[in-house]
Amino acid sequence: MTRDTSGLIKPLKLGRFNIKNRIWNSPLWTRTASVEGEITDRTIAHYEARARGGCGVITTEACSVDGRHTWKTPQIAIYDEKFLPGHRRLVETIHAYNIPIICQIHHAGMFGNDPVSPSGVKCADLGKVGEFIESRVLTLEEIEEIRDLFIAAACRAQAVGYDGVEVHGATAYLLEQFFSPHNNHREDKYGGSVEKRATLAAEIVGGIRAACGPDFIIGYCGADCDWVDGGITRDQTTVLVQILEKAGLSYFDLQTDGTYETFHRIECSAGYRRQPIGQFDKTAYYKSILHIPVTTRGAGEYDPEHWNTAFLNDECDAIRLGKQLLADPDTANKAVSGDWENIRTCIKCGNCINSGEVMPFELSCAVNPGMGRYEKPVEPAWVKKNVVVVGGGPAGIEAARVSALRGHKVTLIEKNEDIGGNLYVASLPISKETFMNYINWGKEQFRRLGVKVMLNTEATPELIDSLQPDTVFLATGGKPAMPPIPGIDNPKLIKAEDVLKGKAEIGRNVIVAGAGEVGIETSDLIMVKYQPESLTLIEMRPDLGMDMNPMDKAMLFANGALFPTHFQNGLRPMVNTRITAFREDGVTAVDAEGNAMEIPADTIVLAMGYVSEKSLAEKLSGKYDVKVIGDAAKVSKIVTAIYQANLFARSN
Repeated sequence: MTRDTSGLIKPLKLGRFNIKNRIWNSPLWTRTASVEGEITDRTIAHYEARARGGCGVITTEACSVDGRHTWKTPQIAIYDEKFLPGHRRLVETIHAYNIPIICQIHHAGMFGNDPVSPSGVKCADLGKVGEFIESRVLTLEEIEEIRDLFIAAACRAQAVGYDGVEVHGATAYLLEQFFSPHNNHREDKYGGSVEKRATLAAEIVGGIRAACGPDFIIGYCGADCDWVDGGITRDQTTVLVQILEKAGLSYFDLQTDGTYETFHRIECSAGYRRQPIGQFDKTAYYKSILHIPVTTRGAGEYDPEHWNTAFLNDECDAIRLGKQLLADPDTANKAVSGDWENIRTCIKCGNCINSGEVMPFELSCAVNPGMGRYEKPVEPAWVKKNVVVVGGGPAGIEAARVSALRGHKVTLIEKNEDIGGNLYVASLPISKETFMNYINWGKEQFRRLGVKVMLNTEATPELIDSLQPDTVFLATGGKPAMPPIPGIDNPKLIKAEDVLKGKAEIGRNVIVAGAGEVGIETSDLIMVKYQPESLTLIEMRPDLGMDMNPMDKAMLFANGALFPTHFQNGLRPMVNTRITAFREDGVTAVDAEGNAMEIPADTIVLAMGYVSEKSLAEKLSGKYDVKVIGDAAKVSKIVTAIYQANLFARSN
């Protein structure tokens, strides 16, 4: 199919550069720096993969300009000359691909290891609803010193060969705190009117322009609005960007709406579930008032056709992809060539946010197991084998794909009518349909690589014997847990996955047994779709959703239109409560103090987790090289299943 990609390669001038395409790498924490803040080989490999993948511009993650106020360890630093050798190696690597590289410079403010802010207003951290950061108020002398630290960092960046810097003025870090009327209550020259609140950013941009000359690229990352009550609005941002343009700005980057306090809100265009997709309407506005390029973050808009149209219509100058380039570092090359079906699209699972920002982990991607691990190509096998993969869930898809890339003959056996396994079930809760992206991409890879897929087929030992495999990847996944509770074998009880598949009738009074991620999401769907009179959500542990990442919990529980509304409409959570028996008309249970109770219901849904399904392993043991992977080995997350499958298939 011939596709119009002319918008993606539409000429664009940035400083002295003619940018080769409109798809840029977005600044995104990788957590690959050393503990001291030095760039490592993993850092360089990460950015090189995206340069090799065809990006028009590479922008680094945020680099600290002040060693006393860094973000979570590790963060890349540029506040001292001792960090410059690593930056130089990164610059040389990216320049080998004949594309510009921009260093994002950053001050963490209240999110640093020594929290500071304009006025000491407390702030909630990402996904940590109900937890607040207390910060110290900066003195006038400290503010002026921070201004000079930004300028000095830009000079260091120029000295090692960066083509420009991008000043981070979003996400409730220091510069957005200064611009926000919610956070900035100062009465000196850095507070008060919108123009005064823009002073620090303007002094930094103007100072960099004076120090680094007319050809050095200077970008500024800001948000249209922050969704904080009494916070930043479009009218205020309009004033800011016009001031910065006069100060010498080269481009304005529209980051997704919101801050660490509000990224979970359904109004934000933050690229997460239930949120609006894309920001081209916003960039079109800023292009109408500015004379410099305006770029935007993907904000969940991963369709190259929409990107192409926006560029042709002059609504935006570049799209800067973060999560999508984690999922597929070759996105730009594939998009520009029109090979869109081959793009491994982000599934919006939130693993990257949890691993790279919320938790103290190195950034990882659920669907790209090479992320953070040098992203090495799959090497052909010296000896070609006959490989059988049993199960078409995420682990099975990855094992089959990598095995075929190595040159093996691959047959995948799936008992259902289509591949996907429990990943298909995971795509059924409200707003999780993007999980199907990986399944559909897997089908396309099978078509290209010649993987034979046997659907509606039970993988019996006899069938496997007939295929004469050298290796069997057992990716049979997990099955719903059925703990030994009296009455649990009653056929009237409904499994959560049958509710999600629309195969169950739901009555007026419902019990959902189990309030982990499956129980929470099933309850959400029941409340929205069936509107029962009551839904009792019973959990034996001390809290709801204890297996969910914090961003998922914040999305569901801190949006007034979601679980707070469900609670008003009949949803009753019960924690520290253990079900002792299932009955025809409800359950019996005991609370943490041992008090017995009877809870009536006409519908009981089982959401008590999953257990591994690996019964076939014993039947094949000793006959073949059997590798048990994914949930069949241990019930876990998508990221674990795909990484394990990739690791084992690469070594087979």
